[in-house]
Amino acid sequence: MSAVAIGASPTIDSMMLLGFKVMKVPEKLGETLQEEVLSAVLESKVVVIEEPVYAQVSDRLSKLLSYVKEPPLLVVVPSHEQPSTHRLEELYQKLSYAVGVRLKWVKRE
Repeated sequence: MSAVAIGASPTIDSMMLLGFKVMKVPEKLGETLQEEVLSAVLESKVVVIEEPVYAQVSDRLSKLLSYVKEPPLLVVVPSHEQPSTHRLEELYQKLSYAVGVRLKWVKRE
């Protein structure tokens, strides 16, 4: 099983201790780097990706993963600079769309 950790902050390097292949990328991804990130995600079984990087590739990634028979486990983690992710809000929007009504949700800080 292959596992990859993708991120821009130095804290992602610690994932090497857990056996992850670490892919360091700059804060802003160019077109070729986005392709490399997408390729690494599709070739892996487990992906730990920092939220700023995920935000840049999420649209293209969701389109690609809809065609994959066995998509990887995708874990979005906050970066060192940002203490939380927007993943919960994204899941809320997808659930509301799937159900067809706007669900009630109390955002707790």
